[in-house]
Amino acid sequence: MQQVLFRIPIKIPGWTPEGIPIYGFAAMLLSAFVICTWLANRRAEKEGIRREWLQDLTVWLFVGGIVGARLTFLFAEDDPGQPWTTRIASALSEFLKIWNGGLVLYGSIIGGIVGYFLAYFLKFRKAGLSSWKLADVLAPSLAVGLCLGRIGCFLNGCCYGAVACPDCWQVHFPLSGMPRYSLVRDGYQTAAGFTMSIRSEDDRTVGAVAAGSPADESGLRSGDIIVKLREFPIAGEERAVASYRELDNYLGRDWTRGKNDLALTVRRGNQEKDLPPFAPRTIGLYPTQLYESISMLLVFLLLSAFWEFRRHPGEVMALLMFCYGVQRYVVEMLRDDPRPVGFEKYISLLLMIVGPVLFVWLRWLSGTAKGLAKGTA
Repeated sequence: MQQVLFRIPIKIPGWTPEGIPIYGFAAMLLSAFVICTWLANRRAEKEGIRREWLQDLTVWLFVGGIVGARLTFLFAEDDPGQPWTTRIASALSEFLKIWNGGLVLYGSIIGGIVGYFLAYFLKFRKAGLSSWKLADVLAPSLAVGLCLGRIGCFLNGCCYGAVACPDCWQVHFPLSGMPRYSLVRDGYQTAAGFTMSIRSEDDRTVGAVAAGSPADESGLRSGDIIVKLREFPIAGEERAVASYRELDNYLGRDWTRGKNDLALTVRRGNQEKDLPPFAPRTIGLYPTQLYESISMLLVFLLLSAFWEFRRHPGEVMALLMFCYGVQRYVVEMLRDDPRPVGFEKYISLLLMIVGPVLFVWLRWLSGTAKGLAKGTA
């Protein structure tokens, strides 16, 4: 996981003290947009669709998808008991804060469909473009976009899996990762590999240190009194710890996004000791983001191989709908991040049903068209 890939060395006090961060999730979204547009353009040319039409359409789909994904998350997270006016006002106030997380994929599909129909009726209808042919052109690109998007989720630490079994493929997210907060809240682990003593007169006293943890390897010991945070929140800064509350706030709500290491100064006996920085990690979780990336890469290869065997426009999209619904339903069983679970589960089931039905119907149309052609011949 790497929330911040690198920083542009433009430092603005109070805003970007370490430089402008380039986030992994945003970088993958941009990469997905560029690569998917390029792939779709290549297929569009082979289908006789003008490049500029498809480029315009991808903008409509991208904007509609982001809006739909964000609004779905915000309304799903709101208290349904609140008045609609309050919920709408809350959603609008939080809409642009994408850096806090909150994009629901199925919401982006709904938003993308709305964006397509707006673009079709406002611009593309007069051009006589076939919606089924456009759907087939876009389907392989959507698979690639989902593959890259989930890599972005992995870098960001969202859409994470449940606690993995010991012999399974598992990943450990750093301190800035979103899984850490839910794992601490649910009692699976401590925030940074150690607990605080409730029996000491000084509430900054370390209680137990998890054996073999990064905190243990850095030299932190039971009975140490945490007196200072170094590199806070950037290299070269220090902050004195006056109470347990200050330390708890820092390790919780005040933790800097993208910062994964923790540097402590402790009092041991009559001496203060600077411990080397260490990077706490979560317990092992299923890498559900990577599961979906791998599965969507395989789906892209399947769609590409099937392209020459389609009999009617739309069959490639129907195949994508079925494949994505199946793999998403399976992956959902292993996920443990906060999300509208029921909404996503039923949409997956809907895709698993609609995809094959649509495929069979399109094949029937193809057979009917061929029969009519032979009859007229």
